This record gives sequence, C-alpha cells and structure tokens, in this order.
Amino acid sequence: MSYVKGTLSQGEEIKEVVKLHWFNYLRSVFLGLVMFLLLVAYLIAPAKELIVLFVLLLFGLLYDILTLCTMEMVVTNKRVVYRKGIISIKTEELKTDKIEAIEVRQSILGRIFRFGNICFAGLGISKVEFKGIDNPWVVKSKVETIIGN
Repeated sequence: MSYVKGTLSQGEEIKEVVKLHWFNYLRSVFLGLVMFLLLVAYLIAPAKELIVLFVLLLFGLLYDILTLCTMEMVVTNKRVVYRKGIISIKTEELKTDKIEAIEVRQSILGRIFRFGNICFAGLGISKVEFKGIDNPWVVKSKVETIIGN
C-alpha cells in the first residue's frame, strides 16, 4: 500500500483496504502445479523441451504473482483508489464526493464463492472498478458508510 500512503493529502486517512479473493490466485497455483509436473517429468526423462516450457511457465508465474502483489484497492475518506502494474502502472482515482453510484457485478461462480467486482461511477464518464474482490456486498456497504451515501 505504498502508493496510497505516499499520496495521502492533509486530513486524508485510509478507511478500507479492499482484499482480493483467493480465486484470483488459482491461475498461479495451476501454473505452479504444471511446473512441478514438468520438473518431475524432466527428472524421469530429461528433454530440452521440458526445460524451455518450465522456464516460460516460470516467467508467467512470476508475472502473475507480481501483478497480484502490486495491486492496491483502497478507500479513504476523500477518494477511491485503484492501482495496478509492475513496470507500466495504471492508477484510477475518484473523489468520494463525486461518486454517484456503486454497482456490484457478480457471475454465477462469484455468487457461489462470494467474489465479484465493484464499479464506482462518478460524474460524467469517470469510473473506478475493483476487480475480483472478496465479499463485494460487504465492501459496498462499508464504502457507502464511509462516503455517507
């Protein structure tokens, strides 16, 4: 949460740090499992192709982990902030007094496992979306309490 802490204005304080749902980590777990199986296959029957595939999957796994670890979704008393990225960084901010609507989006899997997206719509076309968060309805009610809607 270094970005948000570093950009707090005077009188601004962090009210809610939104957490990702465990479902977001399944791809990384799957890549790790496939890498383990490739390593076992290589130990049984060494082949250059297996090592090349292992290295490619390792880069994919590192990218996934870094992407998830550098993602920040924070609600302060003055703004909603979404930041992601490793090398190229995307930051979306919306002042809380400009929020007109808060929308929760859930798929069937999201309803079953209690994860989803929250979209904050502001004046005009400005939007901030928190993707793949844990318990979006609980987060929505907390955010509404924070911003006073």
